[in-house]
Amino acid sequence: MESTNAAACTLGWEALRGDSLGWLLDPTRPNLHWRVLVELVGRPVDSPAVRRARGGANAAEPVAGLLAELRPDGEWATHLSPWAPYGGPGWRLLAAVQWGADPEDPRLHAASERLLETAPGEGGLLRPRSDEPDAQLTARTLEAMVVLGWRKHPRVQEWLAWFEATDGWENDSIAAVAVLAASRGGVRPALETRAVDGLGQRLIDSRGNNFTTFGHPNLLRTDLAEIFAVMAAAGVGFQRGWRRLLKKLQLRQDGMGRWVRISPVPRTLAVPESEQPSRWITLKATGAMLTYAVEAELPRLFPLPPHMSP
Repeated sequence: MESTNAAACTLGWEALRGDSLGWLLDPTRPNLHWRVLVELVGRPVDSPAVRRARGGANAAEPVAGLLAELRPDGEWATHLSPWAPYGGPGWRLLAAVQWGADPEDPRLHAASERLLETAPGEGGLLRPRSDEPDAQLTARTLEAMVVLGWRKHPRVQEWLAWFEATDGWENDSIAAVAVLAASRGGVRPALETRAVDGLGQRLIDSRGNNFTTFGHPNLLRTDLAEIFAVMAAAGVGFQRGWRRLLKKLQLRQDGMGRWVRISPVPRTLAVPESEQPSRWITLKATGAMLTYAVEAELPRLFPLPPHMSP
């Protein structure tokens, strides 16, 4: 994570009730395993361990089920329209990416290329039966396409330019968190700034919405675990107004340093993902704790070492 140093990470673990790293590094879940190696352990994306895990990601559930109808040429064996609510091929592709699909799978390459070439709308994407570009749908699709390696594609650049020219999306937490995830790294600094400013304000003004209905995948929703994880990955510095929500995020973990999913997986995705607590939410929340716990002065919850026990 760009905004953490070794000392901060070491101390950040004290904000957890337990060490969940071994539980997260489950070799039977290669789609999760490679993401944990990159996001928590700090392995390079092209390291042998990451590549080995990523190579088996698309044969693991729920990615395998989401992509079961995807043909080698990128066509989907379904009668559903691309953006039929959560069951359409577009949503299944986005969900697979969030569940750690291997970006180098040729089927995903072909499917994303087809999506980019046929997606409706000029500028932003259109939802079914809508004449106006939709910031949330465009942002989530943009985020997935960047993960899949299409940052330089003309359509992706068109979406980025549309966000630069459009007002108001930064006040939508779903659009803002996805745009930040897609544009980090200095490629579009103006977009990063607007997304961070919008999210920061939404967090400070969140008395009516504390973003604690944790879920995964986050399609047309978001929560504290995702927001702070994306902020951390983008190297966004801590703001004093976030302490209350970071403490709320901290206190939602169980006695073993894990977080429970509250928002159910959309039924129309039809995936066998019912585990509790959630490894994916725990991955995001743990990254947030490691990055911000020290500056937020969160209380120590990790059990005292044996020599310090009373």
